[in-house]
Amino acid sequence: MYVDPSTSSHRPASGKTQDISNSHVLRSVFQDVYSNDITGENLLSNMVKTKNGRDNFHCRHVEELQQAFLEYNQCMKETEKVKDHLIQARAQAAAKEKFAFERMTENLGDISEHQELFIVKSAFPWCVDENLLKANDLISPQDYIPTQEPPIRAANKYNLAKPSTPMIKERQNDAFMPTKEKTKLAMSGLDHSLTFDSNSDIQRGKSDLNKNVTQTQLRPKWKDKPSAADRSEGVREVQKLKDRQNFRRNPRFLPPTAEHGGVSLIQRRGRGKTEHRSKTSEEQSSSDDPPVFVAKPPVLSFTDYTVGHIYETTLELRNVTSSSRHVRVLPPNSPYFSIGLGRFPSEEGVIAPGMSCKYSLRFTPDSLSDYKDFLVVETQAEQALLVPIEAQRPPPILTLPRVLDCGYCLVGGLKYVEFLCQNIGRSAGTFCIVPKSQWPFSNLRSLSRTYFSEQPPFAVGPSLFQLKPGDTTVVEVVFFPTAAQKSQQTYTFVCDNCQVKDFSIQGEGQLVALQFVSAEKELPEVGEVHDVTAEHYVRFDACNPHSVLHKTLVIRNNVHLDLPFQWQIRQPNLYPHPPGEISKPSQIHAATDDAFQISPVTGLLPPSQDQEFLLTFCPKELKDYHSVCRLVLRDVPDPPSEPSESSIDSQLYSVIAMEIEVKGSTEPYQILLEPYAVIIPGEIFVCTPTRRQFKMWNHSKTFIFFQWEKLKNSCHRIEVEPPTGRIEENECFDFDLILFGGKPEKLQTNLICNIEHHHQPVTLPVEVSFKGPTVTLNVPSVDFGLVRLGDPTHKSVELTNTTQLEAFWTLMEKVEPQEGQVTQISVEPCCGILPPLASCSVDVIFRPQFCKQFKSELELEVENGQGCHLWIQADVQSPQVCLLNCKLTFTEIYLEVPKSASVTLFNQTALPAKFSWASQLHGKHSSFCSASFVPDSGVLEPNASLEVTVEFTSHADVELTEVAALCEVEGMNLPLLLGIAASNPKKLRVSYSLPSDGSLLSDPCASALVLDFGDDVMLKRPVTRQMLITNQTAIAALFVMEVEHFSVSNTEPEQRCSRVRTKLQTIKAEKLEAKMQEEFVSQLLADGRGAAFRVVPDSGLLGPFETQTVAVTAFADMWGEYSDNLICKVGDLEAEVIPLRMAVGGCPLYFQVTGPRTDDQFQGPIIRFGTHIPGGDTVSRPLRINNPSSYDIRLDWETYNIDKDDRKLVDVVLAFGDPFPLKDADVGKKMKRLFERNLRTTLGSDGTSCTTAAQEDDDNQEEDCSKKKLVSVHIRPHVGKLSDYPFCITPQQIVIPAKSGATIHVSFTPLTPSESATDSRCSGLALGFMSLDSETAACVPGKVRRAQGLELQPVRMDLQAAVKPAALLVEMQEEEEEALQFEASAGDLLKVGPHKELVVGEFDVTRTFRLRNPSEVAVRFRMETLPPFSVSKAKQKVWSSSSTSAGTLVLQPRDTMQVKVAFHSTVHLINQTEEKIPPDTEKGLKKLTFKQNLLIHHSNNSLQTVPLCAHLLLSTLSLSTDRLSFGVCYVGETKSREITLSCRGSHTYWMSTSDSRDAHVFKVTPDFGLLRPKELHGSCSSKQHLQISFTPSEDREFRAVLRIQAPLVKTPLTLELRGTGTLDEKSGCVSELSPVSI
Repeated sequence: MYVDPSTSSHRPASGKTQDISNSHVLRSVFQDVYSNDITGENLLSNMVKTKNGRDNFHCRHVEELQQAFLEYNQCMKETEKVKDHLIQARAQAAAKEKFAFERMTENLGDISEHQELFIVKSAFPWCVDENLLKANDLISPQDYIPTQEPPIRAANKYNLAKPSTPMIKERQNDAFMPTKEKTKLAMSGLDHSLTFDSNSDIQRGKSDLNKNVTQTQLRPKWKDKPSAADRSEGVREVQKLKDRQNFRRNPRFLPPTAEHGGVSLIQRRGRGKTEHRSKTSEEQSSSDDPPVFVAKPPVLSFTDYTVGHIYETTLELRNVTSSSRHVRVLPPNSPYFSIGLGRFPSEEGVIAPGMSCKYSLRFTPDSLSDYKDFLVVETQAEQALLVPIEAQRPPPILTLPRVLDCGYCLVGGLKYVEFLCQNIGRSAGTFCIVPKSQWPFSNLRSLSRTYFSEQPPFAVGPSLFQLKPGDTTVVEVVFFPTAAQKSQQTYTFVCDNCQVKDFSIQGEGQLVALQFVSAEKELPEVGEVHDVTAEHYVRFDACNPHSVLHKTLVIRNNVHLDLPFQWQIRQPNLYPHPPGEISKPSQIHAATDDAFQISPVTGLLPPSQDQEFLLTFCPKELKDYHSVCRLVLRDVPDPPSEPSESSIDSQLYSVIAMEIEVKGSTEPYQILLEPYAVIIPGEIFVCTPTRRQFKMWNHSKTFIFFQWEKLKNSCHRIEVEPPTGRIEENECFDFDLILFGGKPEKLQTNLICNIEHHHQPVTLPVEVSFKGPTVTLNVPSVDFGLVRLGDPTHKSVELTNTTQLEAFWTLMEKVEPQEGQVTQISVEPCCGILPPLASCSVDVIFRPQFCKQFKSELELEVENGQGCHLWIQADVQSPQVCLLNCKLTFTEIYLEVPKSASVTLFNQTALPAKFSWASQLHGKHSSFCSASFVPDSGVLEPNASLEVTVEFTSHADVELTEVAALCEVEGMNLPLLLGIAASNPKKLRVSYSLPSDGSLLSDPCASALVLDFGDDVMLKRPVTRQMLITNQTAIAALFVMEVEHFSVSNTEPEQRCSRVRTKLQTIKAEKLEAKMQEEFVSQLLADGRGAAFRVVPDSGLLGPFETQTVAVTAFADMWGEYSDNLICKVGDLEAEVIPLRMAVGGCPLYFQVTGPRTDDQFQGPIIRFGTHIPGGDTVSRPLRINNPSSYDIRLDWETYNIDKDDRKLVDVVLAFGDPFPLKDADVGKKMKRLFERNLRTTLGSDGTSCTTAAQEDDDNQEEDCSKKKLVSVHIRPHVGKLSDYPFCITPQQIVIPAKSGATIHVSFTPLTPSESATDSRCSGLALGFMSLDSETAACVPGKVRRAQGLELQPVRMDLQAAVKPAALLVEMQEEEEEALQFEASAGDLLKVGPHKELVVGEFDVTRTFRLRNPSEVAVRFRMETLPPFSVSKAKQKVWSSSSTSAGTLVLQPRDTMQVKVAFHSTVHLINQTEEKIPPDTEKGLKKLTFKQNLLIHHSNNSLQTVPLCAHLLLSTLSLSTDRLSFGVCYVGETKSREITLSCRGSHTYWMSTSDSRDAHVFKVTPDFGLLRPKELHGSCSSKQHLQISFTPSEDREFRAVLRIQAPLVKTPLTLELRGTGTLDEKSGCVSELSPVSI
């Protein structure tokens, strides 16, 4: 896109003047980097004036801005200086060129028509200061013009006027704008001959022309001189011939290295070569020629391929020069690769700059191995472009180890070992395992016929398998050793991708070897009988029968394998066999007793470990025991007879490895009781336990187990505690004898104790006497007095136990009743148990059956004790009751209304009487009425009267004459009879009315009543209307109020108890009640109809002559016009219908951030995006919209931009069909608005809306719901300009589900730098138009109709944002620094190691500066620099790693960040730089200077630089003299001289060496050391005195060269030493000489 230049931009003063200030071009190309205005003068002056009285941040910001302004002025002064110099140089060059032209043409006459033939060399390169241009990073003429000799005459004597030249940094719109990169000034007005320097023909033509001119001038005038016309004609003809060839060649036919051969589009064109460059730098630069074509991809690769398939890829060659080029691609050498014809952008095969051609490369592999080749691309460049081709399939990688260890195996046995093998590579493969001796082979199938690949003593399987990436298989190895030795075999792994790997299998064969290592080793006694084959002997001590003795046997397995074993116990073999005879298995008998046991019986012997066995001796009888324990090893292979035999088959046998002889003996038990008998004197109570103690001694060899038997008979119990137990050997045990008597008598018996494994029990004699309890009564007789017939009565009697024993007693009547006679006396309880000295109460119950005098006797019996007798007597009678009035008559009654009267009951006896009225009436008319009695039952006291209230109710419109009520009296045979009579009853009558001004309407007609709730009902705001119901009779009736369609269940909200609260508690209670009310309303509207009418009360009882007020409350959560009917039902009267009307407005939706609103429901939140930088990333804000209603609501969003200068007032919108159709609806249904016309009128702020559809009556609502409007016109207030930039809402159409929510994203895209040159604020709004897609939701015929789309007020949401340009301020530690300075010394590279050796290392010098963000926008950027500088650390207060990429920093508004930059110094840096960059010679010091820029890349692609400068101080060594002569000296005598070694610059270590033949006679002290300058930067030298001694060893002259070397100084110092040794005394008299030069 082309951008017109600004009108305020600088224009050139003349047609030949070059316009350096092409700011409009820079802005059009670098929109995100280049900017015209940053900080204006007015803003700076205003901020300086308001500096005082503001915060510290403002003052600091103003100071930094002033510092930046001073730096800017300094830069402008330097720019003005360069500009003035260029203007002056151009003026001087123009004067010199004019003077040279005049001298050339002064003798030629009139040459006005041929001025273009006379070309003058430009004098501008000799008038401009090259150092000044390079100091400001500008191009100098010496960079692109070959070196020429300067002219003899100076041009400074010409003083011409200064032409106008544009500045490097321009001033526009009263703002200071420094350019982002230092602009390179192009020199204008140069001689046109510079263009043709490379054309030798043109140069030769010019020289010929000059020669002709000179010859013409020297020709004498008297010769045949042509006329002026002929001369001009000749010149014209010559010029025509020259013009035919004087043209610039097309760059496409020139090589790219030529001067006009085209400019590279990807590399910056470097400066011209100068004669100061060395030959090495020229060769290096020639190899870095810019490329003509760039290959994409740079390497053609194939990774996943199989045999038999063809694979193809595309090579793209792009022209990266500024001229069109030809290209040719040579096919690859390999037969597996082939290249097709190229596809060029033009038919001629010429590729324009930036365009590319494409070639198809095919790959046909015949195996899965790797392939490599290359394509040769021939262009006009000197070197051809090579494009590598690589076909490398990632090899499969197996997890199988290189060595498979099978471990140990018995000789002659088999061992199977499984190894898990997984392919963790990225390609599949087929693998074959063969012995290494069989590889290589010609046919793979011939070796993979069997599952196992056998190579004794190993076999591996499967020999052939295939694995895909990630698959796993099991490699099985069989090991069958034939000798006790280590074995190892090598196998080869062969893969189908031509890869071969070797792996080895190893294992070791072993023989069985066991050792008996028990600590206790015994031998049989002399003459004792023993087994002749047993190898070991074990004896147990004597013990009692059934006792258990243990011994531990330890057997060591000397084999590295688990050996399965089994123990066998047999009878001993007491008879030896003849020599050479082996006992047969039939001659070996197993042991007949189980006295000896060994555990474990079977198992595995662990490899190379000791196994413990527990040998147990448990005799059962009194005798001696003798057996042999045999250890048998199972599954032992049979070793082959010859070690060379090898077979996978193996036979297993059981082998006797060891035999152990065992013996043991027994003796009987010894037991004693103390005392031997238990005799208890006197008597003891029965059922009372008594204890006596005795002991039992065990004098046996082992412990015993005892068990005492209990003595249990029908009366007594005797036992011993504890009844069972264990007594250790030679110990006693204490026992308790417990005696419990059942009846009074004397007992003599014996207790038996059974001893485990003892042949007879132990007895204990016992003798004792027992006695029983006694129970008495507190009264001798019981008198019940007067008793009513049929009423039971009772009295209590107390029983007492006078003894210390529990007494079981029984109390019953002494005389048994006759057959068929009912017993009248009973006792509860009739029996029981009394504790010692305790009492209990017993109830004697009398149930009279006859009216007479009653007498009887009760008998008390005690078990095993003494009892007594009790006498009983009573007097029995029955009651009698009557009515004082026997008939009731009722007048003036209402239907179903009770009427009251009273009657009197009288008791004629001295007994209380129980009465009860029957609930049912009797008689002919009893079915038409009912009656109730109060009280309906009760007890009438003796000789007393009671008044009973009778409530009578008539249920039919008839006269009642034959009705009777019955009263039953307990104890009377016949009930009492009461007669009832009543006249005709009256009926129910009800009226309806509305309250008006506090009075009731007299019109009772309910059909004229209408409950209208109004047209301004808001959502979630209940509206209540009242109605009156009046009962004009005394009949109470039930009434029911029901809404026909929008009905709800009449549930009351939960009420909180009221109590005195504090102010805070009152606020909390109000919030709680509001929340409960909201939940109650939501419950009422839960049916999803959008509205509900609640009637309170909806039912109840309408009392006699009562007026009931009914409140109808309307609730709504959806807008619309609602209609319904209220059905009133009172008693049995016919139902009445009352119409209901209501119009509801408002918005059911609400935003999550604001919550539900009761007022201004269509107003949404204000979205503030904050401040952002131009061209930044889009900022999005998610907003949650909740829909608490029961319908899905569709929102269509439109965004508008608000312009403060907009004068429009209203908008007229004409729509065809649905203004907001569904996005995925049919094309025929997508009729959008045709146009939107803005009227510039003076109407008010309120807009009106009209439609072409006619208004329909309420009777035609069903037809209106089905009819859709074709054309609609809407007039609304003007809100702004419709646009989706910079604000946008996605999705623009969204459906908010019912009882749920949805999320929209409101985004803001910051304006681009061209659109926001200065600070700008963006304001806008979004309108959401609500629609209902469901037809049932939009309209219910006769009940509800809802407007939608443009007919409904939209949801409004305000949008705000600001855009400010980004800039960072750089704060150095020293304010006057123009660059970040680093001072380093090369001597710091030298360090002394731990062994006092000299080590050359590296070190860093760090400096810090601060970056300040003066804006109110968070700035994202990243920093980079080139070696030897690096950004080591950046500290900031807030880091944002979630929203930024790696390496990106975030500087918050008005925050600072500390940046640490390091200068890395190495020996390689010094060696590499010291050859190319001449060191500074300031103050005689040798110093290297490095300059770089720290680049700050902002997120909007703008660039900011921070200059870096480092000075590395080097070492310089020098000697006070370079020659030293010692003269003549006696042989063996020592002469010494002293010289001085000086060092300037950095400190360094030095060392002296000498390789001369006579070096042994010269000695240097010291021969090494450290020279460190006293000052920090080494301005003063450091000196060290060296003592050099000369000791001649013979009579002759000695010469040597001493070298002083330093690690960081390349050229060592040399000192020539000379001395002569003599034996002559005359020569020895020569005096000592001072050091002289040789």
